[in-house]
Amino acid sequence: MRRRYNYAFTLVELLIAIAIVGVLGAMLLTAVGQSRESARRLQCGNNLRQIGLALHSYHDAHRCLPPAVIWSPIGEPLGGGQLPIGVLDRVALRGDVSQDRIYANWVIMLLRHLEEASLRDRFDTRLPVAHDANRARSEEVAVMRCPSDAFNEVHFQRGFSHGLANNEYARGNYAINVGPDAACVHGVTNSDESCVGGFFVSGLPLQTRNQQVWGSGLAGVNRSFRFGDVQDGLSKTVVVDEIRSGIDPLDPRGAWALGQLGSSIIARHGSSDDASGPNPAYDDSDEIIGCRDLVAKLGRAQLRSQGMGCYETASEANTQCGSRSMHPGGVNALCCDGSVHYLVDQIDRELWHAIHTRGGGESVGSTFSEH
Repeated sequence: MRRRYNYAFTLVELLIAIAIVGVLGAMLLTAVGQSRESARRLQCGNNLRQIGLALHSYHDAHRCLPPAVIWSPIGEPLGGGQLPIGVLDRVALRGDVSQDRIYANWVIMLLRHLEEASLRDRFDTRLPVAHDANRARSEEVAVMRCPSDAFNEVHFQRGFSHGLANNEYARGNYAINVGPDAACVHGVTNSDESCVGGFFVSGLPLQTRNQQVWGSGLAGVNRSFRFGDVQDGLSKTVVVDEIRSGIDPLDPRGAWALGQLGSSIIARHGSSDDASGPNPAYDDSDEIIGCRDLVAKLGRAQLRSQGMGCYETASEANTQCGSRSMHPGGVNALCCDGSVHYLVDQIDRELWHAIHTRGGGESVGSTFSEH
């Protein structure tokens, strides 16, 4: 007689098989996730390359780079004579569009060179950016958005905390480098001897005569520079940094059409401040208008968990912003020669500072990028 044998998995074998399938599945998902992030980071870098080409095209046409922002009129009556033009956003602070002094920023000026001529035509640069005629500020611009940023679809509601509605700004992820300079202004807050590595202004006193503000970077408020002003080498000097979009409608960071620190401008991100280096983790590393409202709404713990801390002060101003990304372990940066580099979070802070100055004479070696 033939014996019949029933072949089947034992419970232990079944559990082992399930565990193996689970591990393989997890490995596959991790690999897929890494592959997708690699593609997103590549696209983010390609966006910066397009911005680099546009900057060179603009420079060829105008014999200079665009200023960070146009500000009018001259003088800053607010701030007790200690704050220059360019840092107080009256619309965000008061909810009053009629008080806006912020006009076109570097991105708006660059739109024609980014193949966005029709969008540029919808801006009236004779009027402040908050004016009803400039609603194009709420349009999303693909080349300004890094696909890794999960928050760049959340528009900034400028002045919302003070009752203003329908003043929206689309997000972006790139900011022009005004300079990594220290938190002082030559001839104003300190004597020139004690204000080492600070910012410069034209026109004193600040309340009535201030016309320009600039640092050691590649753009200023009502101030332009040329590639010829770069003494440290075009391939070793950063002109545009990657930044994060605000995580809430109250958060002004990453508003591409708004010429303010944190929105489309980066400054005070050098070795003398706590915003130094990529993805600064300190709560106080971003000094932006709206921080108090953000903290009240979301809490410091959530802002910290998102890597988007900010400095809550009694008198708010847009005076500092660090470079951030949602890539693992670093940020993209565009150099003046059009090259793009991935700078890791562990980059030496003095080196980071050096590559953000146009004429400091610092040695950065043959290369400063790590991939």
